Amino acid sequence: MEDYKAYAKEKYDRTYFTEFDKLLEGRTSTASQQMAERRAQHIAILETFCDAYEKYDNQINATDIWNAIYSAHIKRKAGAADLNELNEEIIEKIISGAQSWKKSSGHVFEDFVTRYTKERLKKKHIRLILQKDLTTMLHDNEIANEADDMIPEMVSSEDFDLYAVLDLNGDNIVFGCVQVKTSIRDRVGRDRDFSIPVMQRHFWSAAVVLDGTYLHMPKFNAMVNGSGGDNYKYRENGWHGMYALSNMEDSDRIYRDPHLDLLIEHAEEAAKKFASARQRFDQYWKAISTLT
Repeated sequence: MEDYKAYAKEKYDRTYFTEFDKLLEGRTSTASQQMAERRAQHIAILETFCDAYEKYDNQINATDIWNAIYSAHIKRKAGAADLNELNEEIIEKIISGAQSWKKSSGHVFEDFVTRYTKERLKKKHIRLILQKDLTTMLHDNEIANEADDMIPEMVSSEDFDLYAVLDLNGDNIVFGCVQVKTSIRDRVGRDRDFSIPVMQRHFWSAAVVLDGTYLHMPKFNAMVNGSGGDNYKYRENGWHGMYALSNMEDSDRIYRDPHLDLLIEHAEEAAKKFASARQRFDQYWKAISTLT
């Protein structure tokens, strides 16, 4: 299955250069080129991951595909066919490529999660939306939560990447917050501190992680599931559930979920609980999975 790397590079390069030329529209200024490059690489990463993840379904895991796209991105930024022969200029381009990947890849993965779940959640009258989209809906008075829910304050804090919105008899109700990470090690302690208060305010709090490798470590596992006892820092659960696309098996509130089927099922269950018995929808609520 090594051809997935070649496939990812070819798809990434073709998409990037097509989109770059389209976005540039003949302009030559440095600002125009930088804007076109940022947008084109975002589209190229997203389209390549979506396409390759579907093509190699159940054959290559999400992390390996993601890393293949990262390699393609670095090679494009380096502008060298053979990275075995490095010089100072190429090294600087590689560093630049790594920095641009770090800035854009997280946002790409957020877009992937929304796109990948959109049609399935729509059937359940649920949407996962980006922070900017929720901000627009608030501005247009399209969110029907009570003032006590403090949705504008929640959004302005920028503590969450996606928001779960339920269409309840024609009203848009925010019932959950979702953190989206390519790796669980990325500021996870900080993210946990944001998650617990929203659960205590009776919202659903979930996290989606592309690479679940670090969840095998007791510390990170305890951050999600809690460790029990009175003397450990992570005594209680940090999320209602965490959903890993790859490199993790089920462990209490951590779910191996390569197609995000469980995320969708649990979102529906959380929405029903929020709408019917919200005061019992606390930090310790746990979805009852029917999928195997």
